[in-house]
Amino acid sequence: MPDINQINGLVLCDETNVNGVTITNISNIDDIAKNCCTANGPISLAVDGDSCPNACASEECANYYSDGNVGVCPLVNGDHLWADNNCNCAEVGFYSPQNCEGGCAYCYTVDESCVITVTECPGESCNAIDLSFAEDRCSTACNGEECATYYVNQEIACPLSVGTEIYTDGECSECAAPGFYSPKPCEGEEACTYCYTLGNEEGCQITAVDACGG
Repeated sequence: MPDINQINGLVLCDETNVNGVTITNISNIDDIAKNCCTANGPISLAVDGDSCPNACASEECANYYSDGNVGVCPLVNGDHLWADNNCNCAEVGFYSPQNCEGGCAYCYTVDESCVITVTECPGESCNAIDLSFAEDRCSTACNGEECATYYVNQEIACPLSVGTEIYTDGECSECAAPGFYSPKPCEGEEACTYCYTLGNEEGCQITAVDACGG
């Protein structure tokens, strides 16, 4: 028998109390569990903790559930995303069905209340990469001690290529500052020992790729 959510015409999930007892404190009636959860699904989604573009580009998918209409692309703002069919919240982050099922090119941003905000996936892949930055020269970037997360409009490779664009945000909308960037100090023993020059006239684009120490 399914979990009960209605008895004698009283919709338990829509009421605040029964005979003075709050609904949240009634776990069962005559040993029949009360469960107000609606878990439709499963739906296959990729997840990323940093950005929608990364979630949209990922092909590592897992099953999730929602109280929304999972048969329609996309879900809508205000729907909830569950990690399982018991309505436990999906973790805070970014989720996308784009490479998982049906080519649904949208991203679901999930907050701490399991509520989603829906946005379209970007037209190009935008991937996170950690780089050291210097204003003056490549050697400073290659030997830097501080790294920050930037985003590029191509798959991560070693080295990146001339023409690749570097951004400061996961939506690939804000160009990184002109200067010199290197992944070398950020990648440990498997460091990519190259430096990327970002020129003023080319906007976000890498204008030169040089080996560190070369």
